[in-house]
Amino acid sequence: MTSHDATPDDARPGDGRAPSAPVARFVARVGAALEGPGVAERLAQADVRVRIDVADDPGATITLLLDRDPPRIGPGVLTDDPTVRLTLPTTDLDAMLDDSTHLPLAILGGDVAFEGAVRKLLRVMPILRGAVEAVEAADDGPARA
Repeated sequence: MTSHDATPDDARPGDGRAPSAPVARFVARVGAALEGPGVAERLAQADVRVRIDVADDPGATITLLLDRDPPRIGPGVLTDDPTVRLTLPTTDLDAMLDDSTHLPLAILGGDVAFEGAVRKLLRVMPILRGAVEAVEAADDGPARA
């Protein structure tokens, strides 16, 4: 785990199951990106806590905490008061991080449901996507299933 990943002690009781492969891959990709130079500081300025509920993976949740420096990500519910909550299928997890799919269009198309101040997240998605791309270009990227 990177220093930006949540530790098991951070997870709420009941979050003890191992994350599915798509959830684990998303957490790993974002966790690696959070370690990039200057990324943590830029993302922390978003002041947003994101809860992602994975619609087709019952009980799967990811929390992205961009309201602190360093930002953190982890599987499970790590905050009781997210600024924004997304509900999306597993196929959209990796798509969120690729330039080919734009989160606002997925929201408008009804593929991704949201609650809360989603604009705060949307403002920093280009930074997050760029950081993921930079990390993966530097080490030829993780294998995707």
